[in-house]
Amino acid sequence: MKTLHRAMLGAATSIILAGTMASGQVAPASSDWATKTVPLEVLAQFPMITQPRMSPDGKWIATRIRAGGEQVLAIVPVKPGEAKTEIIARNGEAIKDKEGDRQIVDYRWADADHLVITFDTRENFYGQWIDDVRYASYNRTTKKILPLGWDKSLGSTEMLWLSNSGKPHMLLQRIPWDANSTRGPDTEMTRNPEVIDVDLDTGNSTTVMPHNAAVEDWTADADGVIRIGTASDADSGKVQVYYRTGSSQQLKKIFDGTPDRYGELGIPSLFLAGGTKAYAYGKEDGYRSLYEFDLSTMKLGKKVFGVPGYDIGGAALTPDRSALLGVTYTTGREHWTYFDPRLKEIQSLLEESFGKDNVLIATADAKRETILFRVAKMGQAETWYIFDTVSGGIGRFAYGNDTLKDAMLNPVSVVTYPASDGKKIEAILTMPRHRAGQKNLPLIVLPHGGPWARDRADWDPYGWAQSLAELGYVVIQPNYRGSTGYGSEWEKASEKAWGYRMQDDLNDAIPWLAGQGIADPKRVCMFGWSYGGYAASRAAERDGDKYRCAISGAGVHDLIAMQRYDKTYLGRYGAKMGMGSASGDLEDASPGLHPEKYSIPILIVQGAKDVRVPPAQARDLVGRLKRAGKVEGKDFFYLEQPLNTHNLLRETDRVQLIQEVKKFLDRFNPAT
Repeated sequence: MKTLHRAMLGAATSIILAGTMASGQVAPASSDWATKTVPLEVLAQFPMITQPRMSPDGKWIATRIRAGGEQVLAIVPVKPGEAKTEIIARNGEAIKDKEGDRQIVDYRWADADHLVITFDTRENFYGQWIDDVRYASYNRTTKKILPLGWDKSLGSTEMLWLSNSGKPHMLLQRIPWDANSTRGPDTEMTRNPEVIDVDLDTGNSTTVMPHNAAVEDWTADADGVIRIGTASDADSGKVQVYYRTGSSQQLKKIFDGTPDRYGELGIPSLFLAGGTKAYAYGKEDGYRSLYEFDLSTMKLGKKVFGVPGYDIGGAALTPDRSALLGVTYTTGREHWTYFDPRLKEIQSLLEESFGKDNVLIATADAKRETILFRVAKMGQAETWYIFDTVSGGIGRFAYGNDTLKDAMLNPVSVVTYPASDGKKIEAILTMPRHRAGQKNLPLIVLPHGGPWARDRADWDPYGWAQSLAELGYVVIQPNYRGSTGYGSEWEKASEKAWGYRMQDDLNDAIPWLAGQGIADPKRVCMFGWSYGGYAASRAAERDGDKYRCAISGAGVHDLIAMQRYDKTYLGRYGAKMGMGSASGDLEDASPGLHPEKYSIPILIVQGAKDVRVPPAQARDLVGRLKRAGKVEGKDFFYLEQPLNTHNLLRETDRVQLIQEVKKFLDRFNPAT
């Protein structure tokens, strides 16, 4: 492996500073938008590239790209001019079968010629909604997509292991199912998967772990050997774990109990090649950290990595799976800490030129000689670069948005404010750049979906915070109780808090911002999607004295009806913990069941093709509001997008949404 010298990076950055636009070179920071207002249509665009994955030989990047108003999966050459970009799959078009169109959610290279693509669709199976996950291989030479393990399978498959040398194949966990069988959905087979070994070129498979009535989930080691089986009871939360030392051994039970719902089970998650060393995630101090795992005692060993006050996201192994590559985590922004010496040095060198926290290595070849990395300050549009560590050259690969280029837009910061019960809430604050220095500005509270998710200070992929700030609003995105990444206690604090304490956390941002002189407490609206849409609906019904208006996108308004529609929405065990088992709790926390209490104008947005939160949720709310004497066009407004889904997969729907939001805000909470 060639040594990476700092002199190399110094030579490379001189190309950047020269500002030439020749192929492979980089322009200086754009100032085109310094005084102009960016059109909402631009901010609503899909990013030019999303979720890039470099082939092991460093010649190709598989990535979703913006094309024709949607995101499509493409293979792009690392070196321009050597080959053409090749679109290989579109949502709903790559593979169609009797179960419906499928959305592309992930993809991984097995080798330089074989890409494994993950598809997902929301399917109703005998009255129960499931995420039907399927896999297919793409052969870059033959240009063919081949379904993998779809025959005699219910779906909800999971790739457990993917080869990285030799004949390309994968281990696939799946629920065996005979479509012609008369068995109902309650048979044990629907919960207990088998594991098959699938050839990526032919699709032929062999069973390596048959259906086991005691196991619901399998784990493979780095060599493709099934080592762990787990099962859990949806009603009680009880878990059993089985383990074996190798393929010739029998499974032995190593755990039988009810773990903390918000903790980590502390069982091996990552095995190094050879199968004798493993790592596990644990929350021994209340925050998710990475630990060594002692396979002889079956207990956690020493802590390898943790971040005080935050959970880590996950860990990755080197391409040969012989060592720990690094760990990802999010404080205000996403970060990687590398244990691999080469990537650790590369990250350090790139940060010297682009600034600490502004660089994220996204993907690399197997030798870590060709690096694709992203650069952006907070509030800056992203730019993607290729770093050739052998030559030391750096060139721009793509702008995240071709219109914005690398413009600095509305400033973003990470803030902490006090909740009314004394807890501290971290939030992302976006300030309107065209109103710099002004006080008492109009405010938008923008809660994230989930709710078990989080907001961060990296570039907003939906463009909502930047769009609203560009219009002149202060935007705050609170990581309220239940948001992930802040430890067990913060997640646990969401118990029985939907619509109550979690709602108060959102409201508490208002007096703090007002006290700072930033926002006018009399000019506040809430806007959210999914759980954020629920929160906005709840604000209109419960907290109208604190807001002038609310915008609810894809929101659940009737929790009881939602549980009838989707039994797994809260989950049986989750419902007991999160909302309480009494239907009265769900009724009281369902804003749509109390239409007479809606006291501020609300814009309700719903996709007609949304199967995660069905259109009936919005349509029923509209009907109830009318029966309660509310007037459409005055008290409430309804926008149903005929082709939109829960995931906003069409740019036209994204653009229409933000345009309608602006019209609504202009009327009920104008920016000026």
